[in-house]
Amino acid sequence: MAFGCLIYFLLPTEPSLYWGVAGLVIGLAGCAIIRCRFTAYLGWYQMCCALFLVSSGFCLSWWQTHRQEPFYHVPFHATTIQGKIKAVEYLNSGKKRVSIQYVRFLTPPESDQQEWQRLVLFTLSKNDTQILENGDLIQARVMLHRPSSPQLVGGYDLQFYSWFKNIGAYGYALEPVKIISFQPAYSIQYLREKIAAHIRKLEPGSAGVISQILLTGIGGELTQQERHAFAASGLAHLLAIAGLHLGIVMSIVTFTVRWLLLRSEYIALYWPVKRIAIIIGWSIGCFYLVLTGLHLPAIRSLLMASIVMLALLCNRPAFSKHNLMLAALFLLLLSPASVLNVSFQMSMAAVMALVSGFQLIYQWIGKGHVQDSYFYRFIKIYLLEAAWVSILAGTAVVPVIMFYFHELNLYFVFANLIAVPLMAFWILPMGLLALCTMPFGLDAIFIKLMCFGIDGVMFLAEWVACLPYASIAIPVFPGWGYCVYFFGLCVLCLCITPLRWSGGIMMVVGISSIFLVNPPDIVTAANGRMIGIKNKQQLLTICQGNCDNSTLEEWRKVLHVNSVKNIALDDHDYNYNCNQDYCFFYVQKIIVMFNAVQKEQNACQPGLLEFSFLWNGSVCQYGFAINKKSNWINGAHSIWLTPFKVRTDLQNRGKRPWVMQPIQRGIPKLPMAQTE
Repeated sequence: MAFGCLIYFLLPTEPSLYWGVAGLVIGLAGCAIIRCRFTAYLGWYQMCCALFLVSSGFCLSWWQTHRQEPFYHVPFHATTIQGKIKAVEYLNSGKKRVSIQYVRFLTPPESDQQEWQRLVLFTLSKNDTQILENGDLIQARVMLHRPSSPQLVGGYDLQFYSWFKNIGAYGYALEPVKIISFQPAYSIQYLREKIAAHIRKLEPGSAGVISQILLTGIGGELTQQERHAFAASGLAHLLAIAGLHLGIVMSIVTFTVRWLLLRSEYIALYWPVKRIAIIIGWSIGCFYLVLTGLHLPAIRSLLMASIVMLALLCNRPAFSKHNLMLAALFLLLLSPASVLNVSFQMSMAAVMALVSGFQLIYQWIGKGHVQDSYFYRFIKIYLLEAAWVSILAGTAVVPVIMFYFHELNLYFVFANLIAVPLMAFWILPMGLLALCTMPFGLDAIFIKLMCFGIDGVMFLAEWVACLPYASIAIPVFPGWGYCVYFFGLCVLCLCITPLRWSGGIMMVVGISSIFLVNPPDIVTAANGRMIGIKNKQQLLTICQGNCDNSTLEEWRKVLHVNSVKNIALDDHDYNYNCNQDYCFFYVQKIIVMFNAVQKEQNACQPGLLEFSFLWNGSVCQYGFAINKKSNWINGAHSIWLTPFKVRTDLQNRGKRPWVMQPIQRGIPKLPMAQTE
């Protein structure tokens, strides 16, 4: 089914539903006929089942895509909107971002539009210190923009994310918002925001932010250096609620309840203590996931844990691979677009590696040595198990990180050996005690103790991140190589025949594909205001206005350079010469035009590649030219000089419902005409 979802989402043009329906009917009919008439043809039966599942994934993906609302028209200018708050987020910069629904425009001509069915996300101004709660009806004067195109060919696609998350526009407030009416919605979101505000009041520092993330799932204002430290040390997964956190919470509650019940001799003899502890642990785990926002990896973990708990209650063996496949099937039925979600791919890769590889060492560890002391056996088992789990999960997700984040972490095993036990035996237990005592006002001491453990994890992350080669930049990972790696991982982990070892060969081939890719020499942003030129181990950038730092960092990793240098006017070097009108690069034979000046004899020469910050046309009439209009129509550009090749974002993503051309504004949300 996942393969059918991938086929639909990766096609360059929108396919017809008839192809999926035809495959669905043929596969289902084939299964029925072979099952009734030709039972000996097992191979054909399996092929028909595979065709049915692939076609099902294709049809579900088509249905999910076409039931979404289109992107609406977003105004160019400042406008006043009115809507109800759905969520309040705290960003890394310290600002707050509000997500509002049922949006209406109050400023003409957009006031003619009907109420939006998509959400609008905008950042509040720094001087807006009002307390906003979920359910409040607000009015704000904002500058909005539609979901932006990728700033790099093959980069992060915000439009795809926004299409399936029902987001119609992003922006920022020009002045403090006006609260029209207080209508607090007493929902789980309201409870999450209340707990987060209480934690920030007790611990306003970075440790308090991480406590807020672990207990409510609401992000906070961590600095860029702190987030880089967690990423470089391989501990970033601790900041995303997933299976690790759910497993710790359910284990703590289950073992605690069982221990307390066994203190009574009557209960231990006459009550089903094990089943009671499992049910309570599962219930608290469900509440914890709801409290932290029901993120996709957490849902997958809850599904697997629920199947395991049900098997334990029924005294039946729990097959982990079957649990994984059932969890993946449920998530794909719920949202086929999640197959392209990085958290979904990382979760599946890590769990596949764990359920398949842990048995290799568990049988050897389980034997033990009778003559060894209990303390020695505990240390040996813990060190071996923890190290093996970290190696399995970390190694499986390394290519995923390389593909999406273009970096490689070398010390993740060492860092997790210390950070994960600290999270399991100190941080989360203190957090659970804080949640239990919060209604009685006795949670302050537990929040302090929790933050003390978080300070230790932060110190470890910063220390590991400072080690040599803690984070290595990885150039472009080709999509076909990534698909080969993931398919090889599935073969290696899920097959039970000797054919499984061919999966290891496919994984090596997929990872080795990064050495076959030649990164581009020149890149441009989708808005036509940023140009990057590779010069040996340095990226030379020219920006019209301010440069976007996140875009520059992504360019630096993909182009595999060590540093970035922004070139200003009247800047000179052995490779380039800039004045008020143009910037000329000698080695690459590139000219970047700033003004519509007359043709310069010293600058405009045959064989030049011209980039222009002008809207239309070119100054030099000799060679290939890219202006701002080209970027706005075709999106970001990647250019290779030897041999000369140009690739645009529009060519890469194709013409799909979620793809908006940079010059496209969207569809006005207007009412139907009363008469023809």
